[in-house]
Order: sequence, then C-alpha cells, then structure tokens
Amino acid sequence: MAVQPDQIIYSNRKTLAISIDSFGRLIVRAPKRCDKTRIFNFLKEKENWISRKKAERTGAGIDLPGENLDGYSLLLEGERYGVALAPIKKVRLDEREKRLYVPQDDARAALVKWLKAEAKRRLSLFTNTQAAEMQTSYRSVRITSAKGRWGSCSYNDAVHYSFRLIYAPTSVIQYVVTHELAHTKHKNHSAAFWQEVEKYCPDWREKRAWLKKHAILMEIF
Repeated sequence: MAVQPDQIIYSNRKTLAISIDSFGRLIVRAPKRCDKTRIFNFLKEKENWISRKKAERTGAGIDLPGENLDGYSLLLEGERYGVALAPIKKVRLDEREKRLYVPQDDARAALVKWLKAEAKRRLSLFTNTQAAEMQTSYRSVRITSAKGRWGSCSYNDAVHYSFRLIYAPTSVIQYVVTHELAHTKHKNHSAAFWQEVEKYCPDWREKRAWLKKHAILMEIF
C-alpha cells in the first residue's frame, strides 16, 4: 500500500520535501502544479525513512487532544490520568482513580486553567525545596505557556517554567528545576554550571535526553 501523506502544502518552491511532525503526521511540501504521481513516487523512495521517523515520533504513545476531551488521557508527573467530562464547575483530581473530572462547559479552557494553577503549585514546591538543598535563592516562580523551552532563569534570578513541564516524570522535573537554579549561580552553560547541575542531578544527561525524546508534550494544549 502506498504511503499516504497527512497533508500536502503547495508553494513557490522547486523541490519536494517531507517531514514528520511531533504526532507522527507526514507533511509533504511540494512545488505548485506538482502532480500526485511525482509526489507518491518520492514517498515510495523515502518509505523506510518515513517508517522509522513515524515510529520515533509515536513511540511515547501520546495523542493530540481532539475537540471532545471526554476519554482523553494525559500525564501528570509521568503518570497517566483519564479525563472525564462532568456537570461540575471546577476541575477535580481523583488520585485514587487516576482521573481528572473536567466541567462540560468550555472543557478545554477549564482544563488548561487548572493545569497552569497546578503547575504553579507543584513547581513552586519543587523549586523551594531544591533551592534549600542547593543553598541558593531565587526571585520568583512564574508559569508560562512556552513551547520552545521547558524552563528558564532570568538575569535577576526569576525562574520560569512552561506549565507543560508537569507532564514529565518527577525526576525529570527535578532535573529542570536544578538546571534553572544552577543559573542563579552561573549565568551561562560553562563547565562550572554543569558541575553544579551534576552535583545534585548526576544523571542529568538521561533526563535531558528524555525531554528531547518527549518534545511532543510541548504540543499538548
């Protein structure tokens, strides 16, 4: 069976190009008036590459949320929670059932609001605890909607995290927190900076690799 693209984008380009997005969708970029036969022959040539990349992208078993969130599942500190819509006014977390009950009205907005508030609560705790361990201080913790980075530390030691960081396992979150707090001592990625990180997170390379492999999480909401 011929490889089927999920999207074909025509533009003023001269060559064909393909890419696999974070959710394993095959995107083809083609010149205007490029016929389908040429496109499908090109996809046939790249079939092995496409299969390999799709497997890499979808290996985490994470799906893009649809319009109806009922039955969707997401990760909180690495644990999977099911989403159930309910006639309630506020999101409710059931730890025992591993379920998030979300208001039926404007469910997506309600869930994102809750995720940001929960991220602020959890990440503030992580940061406060780790700062004491590292014997350093920080100005504040702020939660953002950044998709390009998990965290950052400003020059005046204000720490910022993407709310999506709470999807990651606890140990990975702790690495990011350690990384940002290390910047309160070293404002660059010098050898001294990485020594500071390694002092409190010896397996930081594994944690950084996990974040890179699961960059798909940056696309969830």
